[in-house]
Amino acid sequence: MKSLLRDVRDALYVDQPFLDISIKDEAVVVEGVYLLLAKLPAYRDRGPLAEHRIRIEVPADYPLTEPKVTMLDDSIPKRDTFHCSPTGVCCITVFETWMVTQEDPTIGAFVEGPLRNFFLSQLLRQKGEAWPFDEWDHGADGWIDAVAEFMGCRARKTEVQNVLTQRISNDLLDMDAPCPCGAGLTATQCCGATLEKFWSQVSPETAETWLRRLIDLTPMPSPREIQKRIHKNRPFRRVH
Repeated sequence: MKSLLRDVRDALYVDQPFLDISIKDEAVVVEGVYLLLAKLPAYRDRGPLAEHRIRIEVPADYPLTEPKVTMLDDSIPKRDTFHCSPTGVCCITVFETWMVTQEDPTIGAFVEGPLRNFFLSQLLRQKGEAWPFDEWDHGADGWIDAVAEFMGCRARKTEVQNVLTQRISNDLLDMDAPCPCGAGLTATQCCGATLEKFWSQVSPETAETWLRRLIDLTPMPSPREIQKRIHKNRPFRRVH
């Protein structure tokens, strides 16, 4: 924990003087005013581009577990379109795919990458401009879409689950099998290169973590919910 605390301090001490850092409940907690600063020195004299009061909880097992970022003010609308829940919890990035593409996923890389990009995107969105970085739907559907694109399969829970299960088993890729994207071609003819890259970047252990996340995001509906869906989808019969 002391090592993580040092890493967090090193990542913030130059540009973020208004963030307090402490250890609480097996996490490094950062709380205070986050300054969104311009990258070019010539623009830094104009002051921060935006200010947000936030809390970041960095778990002791980082980078295995994603930091939790919560808004403590109303500087960002708490709506799905702004990737912020009604309770203020921010959807910073699809952490799993970001982590495996980093040579060294330090907390400093997270702060300078996904965290900064999130608040920069918020600034542009509030001005009516497009989100400049990869954007996915909020919640489980967006997570599935992002992971499916990264793996090269169809953006459905069952397809993502099947590919992850195959990777967990450490099976060799069958490039002559139908491509999991559903295009009707073999993997060789279609998304084979993407699948091979996924196999090389994601270990069976990491795939197992992703599968647990998928299950957590998409819990099984209760018997009552199943009955409601059946009733909703049942064809209407006119009674004469």
